[in-house]
Amino acid sequence: MKINLSNNEFNPILEFENLKNHIEKNILVIVEKEFIKNFSNVNKEHSEEIQKILEKILNNLKNWMNDEIPEKYKKYVITAIKKEKWDDIIEAFKEELTFGTSGIRGKLVVSLNEDQAYNDLQNLNIVGFNSEILRGTNSINEITIMKNIFGLIKYMQKENYSKVVIGFDSRVCSNLFSRLIADMFVKNHFFVVLFDESNSLPELSFAVTHFNADFGIEITASHNDKRYNGYKLITKLGSPPPSSLREKITKEIFNNSKNTPYNILNNFERNIENYNSEHILIIKNKDNNNEQNYSREKLNQMYLKQIIDLISNTEIIQQQSSKINFGYSALHGTGYNSTLGLCEKMNIKNVKYISNMILPNSLFPSFSVKQILDPSDMNTANVIVKLFRKEFGLEKFNEMDFLCYTDPDADRLGIIIPTTENEQSIYGSWKLLKANDVWTLFLWYMLEIVSKKNNSIFSKMDKSFIVKSFVTSDSLLYICKKYGIECIESKVGFSDITSIVLEKWKNNQTNIGMFEESCGFGLAGNPTNRYHILEKDGIISLALFIEIIAYAKSQNTSIQNILNTIYQDPEIGFFVTDRKELPEKDVFEGINGEIVLQKILKNVEKISKTCVKQIDLKKPMIISDLPITKVTKFSTGRYDDRFWKNFPDEGIRFTLDSPTNHITIRASGTEPKIRIFVQYRAYDINKNNLLERKMFLEQFVKKLSDNIENLIKISNSN
Repeated sequence: MKINLSNNEFNPILEFENLKNHIEKNILVIVEKEFIKNFSNVNKEHSEEIQKILEKILNNLKNWMNDEIPEKYKKYVITAIKKEKWDDIIEAFKEELTFGTSGIRGKLVVSLNEDQAYNDLQNLNIVGFNSEILRGTNSINEITIMKNIFGLIKYMQKENYSKVVIGFDSRVCSNLFSRLIADMFVKNHFFVVLFDESNSLPELSFAVTHFNADFGIEITASHNDKRYNGYKLITKLGSPPPSSLREKITKEIFNNSKNTPYNILNNFERNIENYNSEHILIIKNKDNNNEQNYSREKLNQMYLKQIIDLISNTEIIQQQSSKINFGYSALHGTGYNSTLGLCEKMNIKNVKYISNMILPNSLFPSFSVKQILDPSDMNTANVIVKLFRKEFGLEKFNEMDFLCYTDPDADRLGIIIPTTENEQSIYGSWKLLKANDVWTLFLWYMLEIVSKKNNSIFSKMDKSFIVKSFVTSDSLLYICKKYGIECIESKVGFSDITSIVLEKWKNNQTNIGMFEESCGFGLAGNPTNRYHILEKDGIISLALFIEIIAYAKSQNTSIQNILNTIYQDPEIGFFVTDRKELPEKDVFEGINGEIVLQKILKNVEKISKTCVKQIDLKKPMIISDLPITKVTKFSTGRYDDRFWKNFPDEGIRFTLDSPTNHITIRASGTEPKIRIFVQYRAYDINKNNLLERKMFLEQFVKKLSDNIENLIKISNSN
């Protein structure tokens, strides 16, 4: 049944009131059905959970219908109800998006059906805010964006802040959201610096510090699949917001949500050039000497200069530049301009760009609807290799030193390398370098090679430190021990990593790396001597990798051989890591997905309790012939409302026969997935047994990862 949205006699609130019992009955049936599907016996605890889910959905739905939002959005809800799209309604209202580690992120379109989701996405891309699709509290839309931004505005007004930088990536509605947000800030008497075309997160972070702004807002959903969008918040220091700031902003969002001026939607200024220069500065790709405009190229050149200043051995790059060959993909995102500029500055001309991924494309046509755009994901790597081979041929592929790609907002880098002939039996003809291996390479190079240069900012070892997330390889810790620098372990997320850097900066200490297992890397330096942005940056990751490639060529060796040398060092050891995701190629969606996710978490908690009992009895549980000797819970409390109450948001670690050998299980903070991290350290690697031991250990860790997955299989929990 199609509802005529122009019918003035149609009253959505009245319609909703008349349909309330019908809505409750049908949603209850759906939720109960999903619990019965997952549990052979629906007990009292399950009944309580069903009631909680039902109440949350109904409450969010009621608040949406009673809010002062434009009537058309309420009509879309009534249309969905009358068409009995219960799964979509549940998905749209099962949660209320809240400010997370650095902003908000969620689905633009809520349909669980892939074809329908893609159709809605296309429609939204063409029609924008006038698209007749279902929106709700659990999706990214103009209403949820406005609620969040209005809360941020109120916070900034209290602090007497006056300037904000706004950028956007290539996703559906990103440009439109940026205009809406710019309009909100201008009408609240702020000065706005606005990117005219899509830009990367590192560019935005740099722009915030360059223009001395109070905050930066990047419209992006980072590596999530094409259905998602959101925004990341950057502080005046060019960093994600610390926890104390997040709490203050969240409070303002909550306190001011009912006062959000939705009337702006009716006439917001899409043509930003209609504002005079007293209110706005536009960063344009082409500068027309208008005082209202600022050259994007000029900004990018300054950003790239900052990166080049941190590259220590420009001589070796110049010597080897003609010999360096690599391929690059922007994944339809925002990394191409900076990558092109970087290669020009480094005089590297033998670069093959995957042509159909160079320019930003909102629909990410090379990827399926639900495929994540994560540089650490093997499925993403397979797409890159396939498209490169298709465009340039197998021969050119084999000639490449490496292939690389940045995620849509270009804050992460993935690297694919050819394998040496003697290791092809282990990895095949190419392998996706794990971030843990890349970071090991980076840190070793900076401490073993770069620090010995007198003009390096890294030469004062006693003043140097790194920060890594606790699930990032301990190889970094052992490299730091070898070279006598401090290694600090952080919670997952660059927000916490950069908070530690800022604290260490108070003593003028030099950061020589911020490392995250999920392909996030930053290099901050120190506040008084050449420092880069306080955010992860895929472009500086690429710059440093190019320098190491140049060094390898100067030594007539390869990246894999350098890594082998590092791991043969008895002071460091060979660290084998594995990351498994549940589900492997998708996310837990809908009520069923939420139930399944919680079942897994409950089962992990159950296993942890059993392990503790067995340890106390001195009869430790055995997995892959290794005893579980310790169980550690990591928690911050920031996701308490998202996960099962007894499961720590940072995860549970099962230590095996050594402190360096462990399994960590945690729920993702950015998408509905479970991640399993496995680490194993071997001490006995040498050039005589290298291949044999690598093959065994890679297989062993994979088996260990599979065994823990089998242990927590859904069927085991009830």
